[in-house]
Amino acid sequence: MCHNSLSGIGYCSFRGTRPTNEDRYTIKALSIGAGGGVNEIDAQRLYVGIFDGRFKSLLKLSCHTDHRKHRLSHNLHDLIENVTLADLPDTIATLKGFGGYFKRYRLPNVFKDIADRDTGKALESENNRSALTPEQRIQLSFLKADTLCAEEEEKSDPSSGKQPDQVGSTGSVAIVQTKDRKPFWDSQQYDILIGHVGDTRILLCDASNGEVVSLSTGDHHPGNSFENDRLRRYAGYVMTDSWGADRILGSLATSRAFGDTGLKRYGVSAEPDFVRHSITANNPAAFMVLITDGITSVMTDQEIIDFVKQYDEPQQAAKELVNISEQFGTEDNATCMVVRFKSWGSAMPDYTKRLREYKLSTSTMSSRQSW
Repeated sequence: MCHNSLSGIGYCSFRGTRPTNEDRYTIKALSIGAGGGVNEIDAQRLYVGIFDGRFKSLLKLSCHTDHRKHRLSHNLHDLIENVTLADLPDTIATLKGFGGYFKRYRLPNVFKDIADRDTGKALESENNRSALTPEQRIQLSFLKADTLCAEEEEKSDPSSGKQPDQVGSTGSVAIVQTKDRKPFWDSQQYDILIGHVGDTRILLCDASNGEVVSLSTGDHHPGNSFENDRLRRYAGYVMTDSWGADRILGSLATSRAFGDTGLKRYGVSAEPDFVRHSITANNPAAFMVLITDGITSVMTDQEIIDFVKQYDEPQQAAKELVNISEQFGTEDNATCMVVRFKSWGSAMPDYTKRLREYKLSTSTMSSRQSW
């Protein structure tokens, strides 16, 4: 399924050999008002998100708010727009209720000046505070979405006493915030704000040299060094399968995710990594790509960036990127979004062309070439 929603954005999704496609993506304007550290020129900004669910989780984890039921992929956008400081105490209380890893959970440092890190209660000097910074909004929205997902899992079987289905989703979102009153595709001054959980990825093409810049901080797998450190008290629950992959309780390969409520006590968390990347005329970007692991399992980050460079339109690039991941042998759902920026179409070297040609020539899945 491929669409072209805006001239500056292309997106495509393919279910691969799986019976269903559990990837989702979202493209919306984000309105969070001026002030409180938010760009005061224009309260409208671009929001894009990509999600990779398990076991129909994007349907089950509806996380409804305001009596309206939305998929997680859409509801997270609404939370980022509407969360307030008053949402912190209940969110923290629910997280602590998971026990184990969350029993002594403390809010990240980004909240230290406005709320008690143990309870989430606003500091006395902040009782009248209404505006949150973008980083605080992303952090709180991810955590609140996770608690709402837990509530939905409990409602699915409220009285049987049975363990709810283990369903969950990874997700990465980007907010493009321009500083010069121009739309994102024509601006030379903007910030890209990233919230990231799991193994979806957000990549940027540096227009000055054509190299990849990873905006997501790395895949959240239990075997990664930074996740090992976070989970060190619960290392006994991380097991290695016959393929050499580390999994929590031998089943879950991602150590951060929305949902998977039964594994929260063992450290499965929706605590997002946050990145702010600034673009200027002296530090230009050509485009941004959001992808799920159906693509990254068969292509390196630089291959993905180099492949997109070839195309005149983001929609064509998105469609062909999904096609070539199929030719390279992916069996998973494969989804990508391509967001063009001011320097789209700049002349840049292709560092991995020969590698892609070799992989395509040796692939048993290849029936045509996409060059």
